[in-house]
Amino acid sequence: MPRTHEAVPIITANYRPLRFVARGPLDQWAPTLEEINSREYDYVKLHRMSTYVDVGIAPYSMGVCFDGTLVLPATPALRERESSLALFNRTLAELLVGGIYCEAVTPDDVGYGSLSFTGYVRMHGGAGGDAATFHRAARSKHIGTLDVISLLNPESIAVDDLQASVARGRELLQRLGEIPREQLLYGATFYVRKQWAESLINIWTTTERLVEIAWQKYVVVAFGKPSKGRRAFLDDHRTWPVSAKLEVLLQKGMLPVSVLDTLDRVRKARNDFAHRGAMPDHAVATSALDGCFQLASLCASNFTSTTEFSEVTSLIQARCKPRLYPEKTKFSESEVSHWLPLPPLPGDKEWGDKPFEVLEDLVLKPVRDGA
Repeated sequence: MPRTHEAVPIITANYRPLRFVARGPLDQWAPTLEEINSREYDYVKLHRMSTYVDVGIAPYSMGVCFDGTLVLPATPALRERESSLALFNRTLAELLVGGIYCEAVTPDDVGYGSLSFTGYVRMHGGAGGDAATFHRAARSKHIGTLDVISLLNPESIAVDDLQASVARGRELLQRLGEIPREQLLYGATFYVRKQWAESLINIWTTTERLVEIAWQKYVVVAFGKPSKGRRAFLDDHRTWPVSAKLEVLLQKGMLPVSVLDTLDRVRKARNDFAHRGAMPDHAVATSALDGCFQLASLCASNFTSTTEFSEVTSLIQARCKPRLYPEKTKFSESEVSHWLPLPPLPGDKEWGDKPFEVLEDLVLKPVRDGA
């Protein structure tokens, strides 16, 4: 790539959650509350590269900044947003399966920037998503009052742990064959964001691919290379829908009844949504997640275990808070580390007797029984 002003062009991506990447025990982020509030934290460190990850684009690699920003070289192929997005999310899927929770990069969080010869990344533009906007604001110290507190005690991970998680996730996923890793990551992301329908569709896409891989390996070619006629028969999706393929795997003793029952409920819920617009709920989305990863575990273990990916499902479900209202709304002083006062509104005791606008037709009135 051409050198421009002692830097090379790059593609950047940001994702949630905010997680800093430290090179070792001494590479820490510990600004005080006063430094955070006054924007006197070490903004330069947020730009610094922490490590590089092998993502199959040798001689290049994917860079990871201290603030978690992901970086790819701006080669002609990766300048296409779809190409770089797929590579970013493929790697994040490996990280998730390897035991580190992360969500998918969205297209509007992919941008462009430059990497200096000394290992510092500047984000220039092209990305208007929430994650990218937050990182760009934090790096420039133009971050808002409500957002800046996220820099006080962010999650962090050591470089060695990040590299180990990617390697572990990559090894597990390679056991499955060519599954749509982006759909797996999007399914988990939508689940945590409580977008049940979107999660169901993406997770079921992955599930169908797993069923097809198992069907080809254990049925189609189980007795040697099939004849042209037999292959055409077994590859006919009208004759062999997913439900029939699952039933055959059950009868071959490869699929536990409990897993089949879960996948059958999910399949029907997916069809109800696709054909009748019946919206799935949290329970359905959870079943889809459980069923998919149980089937993935079976595929990864030659159908001997349903728990190979159990830590991944626990990781995802722990991040999902489906309740609208929190169980606890009052806290003692010992439970609060920092707080920010809200400006008073009419009706608050802090408002006092100051005048305020009242629109009579919008004033609430009591509802009487039988009214």
